Amino acid sequence: MLWSDGTRTFSWGLLEGEGQVCVGKGREAAIVCAFGSCGVESELGSTELGARDLLYVAGPTEVQLAGRGCLLVAAEAPSRLSGLWMVKRAGDAQPILVGGEGYRRFVYTLLGVNDPGTSLLAGFTEGFPGEWTSFPPHKHDDKVEVYVYYGLGDGFGVQIVEDEGGADSYIVRDGDAVVILRGYHPNVASPGSRICYVWVLCQTLGEKNMRVEVKPGFERFQVGGHLQVKRP
Repeated sequence: MLWSDGTRTFSWGLLEGEGQVCVGKGREAAIVCAFGSCGVESELGSTELGARDLLYVAGPTEVQLAGRGCLLVAAEAPSRLSGLWMVKRAGDAQPILVGGEGYRRFVYTLLGVNDPGTSLLAGFTEGFPGEWTSFPPHKHDDKVEVYVYYGLGDGFGVQIVEDEGGADSYIVRDGDAVVILRGYHPNVASPGSRICYVWVLCQTLGEKNMRVEVKPGFERFQVGGHLQVKRP
């Protein structure tokens, strides 16, 4: 387990065989395959998850997992829904190009504000070689977020998390995870590498949303938009 506040949890790990996620009554879970593939079964349905595919379930149900070399990230939270099974494929997600030169990335939303679910949001981001993502620095202290990194190859990334108490930085490589409890959280890839990551958000205050607060002094940087460039 990566993090828990008693009612909400984040976990991640490499599946080497079989596993299980128990989703209780009044609970929801989002399970994303960062890389690899695995089979998934429950009384609500069955499927196979490939790289960056997502399964959303609202319990009560037991989800059985089977695979090898599959890196999974899962989040669980209270829900107003029940008995729901939904699969989102990475290949069906529409990329949105965000940012400007030096901090461009494609953002793919798998579980958005308009999708079923009470607290959870999820997707993945793929940056450009040597560039920043999650930039300009922004925060959303009404949500907790986890990043699980992939696609860095032999390179690495640097993840920064900054709040009123100071700033921490982490060297991250494929398969690493960082939980962002609060604060600004930009990151950057080493030259020649792309920083890519699955992200899962859990709303802790209010209704789920995708609002962010840009760090003062960085308002001049483009937050959204579409630029006409090719994918890296």
